[in-house]
Amino acid sequence: MKKLLMVAIATAAMTATPAMAADSDSKNFRIRANVQPECSVADPQNVNFGNLAIERAPGSGALLLTTAFDNDFQNIWTSCNYAAKITLTSTNGGMTTTEVNDGPDAADFTDTIHYNLSLRPSDGNAFSPVFLTTGQGVFTRFRDQTDAFHDDAVLRTTITQAFNPLRPLAGRYTDTAVVSVGPI
Repeated sequence: MKKLLMVAIATAAMTATPAMAADSDSKNFRIRANVQPECSVADPQNVNFGNLAIERAPGSGALLLTTAFDNDFQNIWTSCNYAAKITLTSTNGGMTTTEVNDGPDAADFTDTIHYNLSLRPSDGNAFSPVFLTTGQGVFTRFRDQTDAFHDDAVLRTTITQAFNPLRPLAGRYTDTAVVSVGPI
């Protein structure tokens, strides 16, 4: 009976004492910051093709460009932290000379040398490539990019026979090309 009484007292003590709950509280708060939209493009190096090869021998092909492709490749870092536009622009629509093509045989000659310009991602997929071919009546080409991009892009400038079928006049040819990145 003594044993039974002890079990009854212990059980009564456990049920008679209420359990004490610990008090707690929590609050939410926000942490915020802004990042401004930004694009950047490194300075391309000037391109100098030097003396272009022309046919020096007499005949039907005399004075025409003889090299199928004259190429210049360079890498320029191109970046935007948002979906942006990449634009290639030719100021003159081709390289021009101050020599005026107004002689009696002007139909065989030109005072403009056309070129191709392209900007492609070095990794193949950072952004969609952009191409500009002067001589097609177009001074600007652009492509809207759907995502942010950062790449050591390949800028290629090419002079081709195919886009220069006439005999170039003697002289120094120049143009200013622009690579730009920015809002769509």
